[in-house]
Amino acid sequence: MSHEIWGILLGGILTLGGVLAPVPVSAQVLDRIEIVETPTAAEIHIVFNTRTLYLRHTPSESGDLIRIFLDFPDQDRSRRFARELAASPPSDLVPKFSVTFPDQATNGLSIRFSKPVRFRISQRDIRSSSRIVISVKLDRPAIPPPPAMNAPLPIPPVSKGPTTRFDIPPLPSGKDTEKQAADLMKLGRAALATGEHDKAVQIFNALLNLPPNKQSQEAQELVGMARERNGEHTKAKAEYEHYVKVYPNGEGAARVRQRLAALAEVKTPRAQGGKNPPKKIDETQIYGSVYQYYYGGYSQTKITDKTTNTTTALHNQDQSLLQSAFDVTGRYRKDEYDNKLVVRGTQTYDMLATTDVRRNISRLRALYFEHSSQDSYLIRVGRQPGNSGGVLDFRFDGAWVRYTAVPQFLNINLLAGQPRQFSLDSNYVPDDPRNFRAEVKRYFYGANVDIGPLGGAWSGNAYYLNQMVNGVVDRRAVGTEVRYASNGKNAFSLVDYDISYGVLNVAMLNGTWVTENTTYTFLADHRRTPYLQTTNALFGTPGASMETINPTNEALLRAQAKTVTATSDLFLAGVLHAVSKDWQLGGDVRLNRISGTSASNCLVILPGTSTLFLNPNATTDAPCSLQALPGTGNIWTYTAQAIGADFPFDKSTFVMNASYITSTAYRGESLTLNSLGRFGPNWQLDTFLILYHQKDSSAVELYRATPTLRMDYRFSDGWTLEGSGGVEQTLTDSPTQKDTTLRQFFFFGLRWDFS
Repeated sequence: MSHEIWGILLGGILTLGGVLAPVPVSAQVLDRIEIVETPTAAEIHIVFNTRTLYLRHTPSESGDLIRIFLDFPDQDRSRRFARELAASPPSDLVPKFSVTFPDQATNGLSIRFSKPVRFRISQRDIRSSSRIVISVKLDRPAIPPPPAMNAPLPIPPVSKGPTTRFDIPPLPSGKDTEKQAADLMKLGRAALATGEHDKAVQIFNALLNLPPNKQSQEAQELVGMARERNGEHTKAKAEYEHYVKVYPNGEGAARVRQRLAALAEVKTPRAQGGKNPPKKIDETQIYGSVYQYYYGGYSQTKITDKTTNTTTALHNQDQSLLQSAFDVTGRYRKDEYDNKLVVRGTQTYDMLATTDVRRNISRLRALYFEHSSQDSYLIRVGRQPGNSGGVLDFRFDGAWVRYTAVPQFLNINLLAGQPRQFSLDSNYVPDDPRNFRAEVKRYFYGANVDIGPLGGAWSGNAYYLNQMVNGVVDRRAVGTEVRYASNGKNAFSLVDYDISYGVLNVAMLNGTWVTENTTYTFLADHRRTPYLQTTNALFGTPGASMETINPTNEALLRAQAKTVTATSDLFLAGVLHAVSKDWQLGGDVRLNRISGTSASNCLVILPGTSTLFLNPNATTDAPCSLQALPGTGNIWTYTAQAIGADFPFDKSTFVMNASYITSTAYRGESLTLNSLGRFGPNWQLDTFLILYHQKDSSAVELYRATPTLRMDYRFSDGWTLEGSGGVEQTLTDSPTQKDTTLRQFFFFGLRWDFS
């Protein structure tokens, strides 16, 4: 692409993003999509802006539509998240796909591929955000094969014969894994014997993507042999190294070590006098998505006062909102250099808002330029994603520099910038400038290192970060992440410790274990809610702002921050088992609790200054104090789930959830039924029903029923027309009052994914 077109793109982005003036940041749950290549798979990273808990997914291991069921521990369970969409970056590693959140009325997401893939799913948690990782086996060479090499260890010759088709048969979930593996081994050996090395690699990858079985060890050796025969020596070396790490003993390990030694002793093309010029790349891409949706809602409410036996009826339009969004990436690659310009933003027009500032709200989510050199360095400047290297905020304006000290093993990262805050709390006020204003006196800097992989399965990160506000330490922390992934086992742990306050912010461990027909999930999480920072003290000081934080007030503010910051604990254990070809049954047990907080001090701002003082005459109910808040106690949730494929008809998925919630404050039961079906390549129909009942300690009962229907139609190249509608009937009954509400809601819109 010419420089003129790049200039037009940049000018359009600057105009759309409104970067010439301060712009607030959007409070969105879904952040971004990344594709990362590993030696044997392409990883799709779906990154969130808030802590996300993976529960389960369907189908188990293959398909073109994946539904992932999630929970958001830090959010109100009754919250209705705004609809968010994301398209896949251009890649020749995986088929095109699109991501939709939330998936119908559930707090999950769906990923729709242009063709079926085989995959595994895991979770990687990063401080206050999360990422879901979908590992898709690579079915083709990821690098061009080098010239032939003279290996001292002979490879058996291939047989000559008529051409044979080696198509991988459909592998439905629920089928006996050992039978699938044996069939694939037979097919892969035949492909290898006839010289169809590409096909052999695909077949053995499909076998290795099954849960561990009797054929796994031999398949790991043969996929390395197939890559070696195909001239993919780097890939073959990676496959062989993985073999000896997983199977270090036995005759097979001895054979594979011989092959590794042979590859290491092979003469390079330079030594042989041959020429192998590097592949030349010179390409430009522009890709992303644009969408616009209209949301509407009407409600009718009847309120009956049981004391006076009178009824009041209310009718109103409670929602009329137009939301637009864009996510655009311009990319230019020249040989080993890669350049990206990324811009993401939303614009919301609320037709029922009573003030101009709330009526038209624009959010600039990202605007950054990134330049990198393969296996060398990366520089990113601008508004970019946070939640890495100890940064707690979802966005920051600044710079991130990465230096690769040891390729594919050790990266050193330096970062600095100013936080751009927003909140997903139900009390969030969109036009409160403290939520999104760039605080010129609030900044951070830090360093961290990425290490791994070690032993083919372990990797991690260690970081230091210092955040200051007006010369006062806001947060000074050290932390580490440790990840493990091997043979269906995935684990992630995180520890964050504030060395300024001497407080543990987070200690967390979560993981999944996938066996032949069963998936186990575990999570243990202890953390400060929110993370302890000096700025937390502003929650309990009326009229306070960032200017209130200064060295004069530091001691009072640090004590106040500790007082108003609670702790939370979350424990979960779950299991999902394939009982037949089409059905999976599972469930989980969850324990949540949030500690109480003591009453805050009565801090008063001295008139005409930014100096705080402690009011000695204040009582606990003074308007300048926060009342002590009781803890939630233990909240237990028991959930059972059934997932059916091709039910009630072909190309449909049926999901049923039943939950029971109990605590000292209330007891609740819920039942959800969901069916998603596709009709041909273009139409998709999604039906959903939720039934909920709750009774609290004050004898207030709530009943709610919510049926919903959604349909989308795909046409042309990347266009999708979507629409949804539903009703919600709510009955609230207390000793003194009875309320009945009927609400109708709908949305419709158009989306374009381009590349």
